[in-house]
Amino acid sequence: MDAGSGTTGRGIVVAFDGSPGSEVALDWAAAAARRQAKPLTVVLCVDMAAVPLDPVYSPDDLPREIREGAQATLDRGVERAKNFAKPPDVDGVIVVGTTAAEVVLASKDAELVVIGSRGRGRLAAGLLGSVSYAVAAHAFSPVVVVRGETVVHPDTGHPVVVGVDDSDASHRAVARAAEMAAAAGAPLRIVHVGRLRSPEGWAYVEDHAAGTEHSHAVRERAQTILTRARDRVLATHPEVEVETEVLFGEPGHVLAPYGARAGLLVVGSRGRGGFAGLMLGSVSHTVIHEAGCPVMVVR
Repeated sequence: MDAGSGTTGRGIVVAFDGSPGSEVALDWAAAAARRQAKPLTVVLCVDMAAVPLDPVYSPDDLPREIREGAQATLDRGVERAKNFAKPPDVDGVIVVGTTAAEVVLASKDAELVVIGSRGRGRLAAGLLGSVSYAVAAHAFSPVVVVRGETVVHPDTGHPVVVGVDDSDASHRAVARAAEMAAAAGAPLRIVHVGRLRSPEGWAYVEDHAAGTEHSHAVRERAQTILTRARDRVLATHPEVEVETEVLFGEPGHVLAPYGARAGLLVVGSRGRGGFAGLMLGSVSHTVIHEAGCPVMVVR
């Protein structure tokens, strides 16, 4: 694949630097592209800090050794994606800059961005935790953060789990979760985490620790939120098996354990994207760091 200068309308974009973490993210993205019949763009970023002396503004300006090394790494990534999942269309692009900024820029024209949680190597600063966090916080499109060296995918035994709180962001998260579940033939579990008031005042407490009257009111509101969310899903994806559940506690810490048995955990995050936008919410941040499965952040 040749170096390019953009990813316009490229469907699913995955950041790749040749590291084990980025390979796992690439495999996940390729499988998602195949399931959803979407094109896949593999983006390799050459960090300007890796380029000695002269300013570099495009891949053509790179020193030959670095340019050829980047192209070889990108080509391996593209071939890996083709061989792993055979998505309908795979392309590759080399960009110059910082990984987080370039991936956020690519997200403007993407339906979904996928990024690993670690990375290393001479060609890029790497897909470190800080990079995946920055992309999840500021991307214009939904972002999937893939952690670890092995990964599960949504299927009949690994549901898509989505947290809902009746905000606009969570409504969008439910819609995207339903799309992912439908494409994978996976069940969808919609979870609302309620906040209960203890006798001493407001706190995240278990159901049994709250006053009975207050607990019933919170539970009724939660059921209303879940029923509306389920009805919206079934109106657009009647084939999806939907379950709902009410839990209590701190939302991030309650949702994260679902990662042990889910194929994908989806959360909403307020903000419109871009580095001038809001930082990642506490729930999204907690889930990304604690869940054992891929996490999708939707804004």
